[in-house]
Amino acid sequence: MIDKTRLLAALALGCALSTPALAEQYGKAYFSVWGGAGKTDMPSRADFDTIFNLDPSTPGESRLDDTTNVWGALIGYRFNRWLGAEAGYVNLGEVKYDFSGVLSAPGGDVPYISGYRFSSAGPSAAVVGFVPVGESVEINGKAGLYFADTRQTIRLYDVLAGENAGHDRSDASQTELFAGIGATWNASQNFALRVEYQRFFDVGDDEKNYEQDIDVISLGVLFK
Repeated sequence: MIDKTRLLAALALGCALSTPALAEQYGKAYFSVWGGAGKTDMPSRADFDTIFNLDPSTPGESRLDDTTNVWGALIGYRFNRWLGAEAGYVNLGEVKYDFSGVLSAPGGDVPYISGYRFSSAGPSAAVVGFVPVGESVEINGKAGLYFADTRQTIRLYDVLAGENAGHDRSDASQTELFAGIGATWNASQNFALRVEYQRFFDVGDDEKNYEQDIDVISLGVLFK
């Protein structure tokens, strides 16, 4: 007959080894890479058309892509059950707008393409809070600073001449706020997955280029 005490001890040990023990993750550093999609609150395509159509009396075609491919990497440290800190790098991608139009001129119509680009990237630092909701799942929230390097580029391309007729670029370095909320699944003591929503506030410099909020939904892999 099997000894009941030994059986219970063996079962308890097996459960402990088969489920990640969150308590053992405290006081440890972790590394993460993540990627996802961003959505900006840029002006509408019609608003851009008003700006970039040099001759409103002639028709034109325009395209606006205000969704971006976003990615980043970070290093974090878990102080205790509830609190941690993260520092990393964020690339919020590039917004693209293009307008193909015709400018009426005394010598004949001149086809042109006007384009606009908006991109932002830079380091970040945040305080992170954790709320465990089970053996392996946690809700996490964060708030921090985004040290943004933002670039706005405007180009006017002369189709007939095959060259730029005008080009303007403005750069801005600003410290912005960001916040996020997500859920982390600790698959093991050394590996986790995190789904997260973040908002980066007022990215850019209103005096030099557009200033906008950028919403990000991402999936990250954490190595501990």
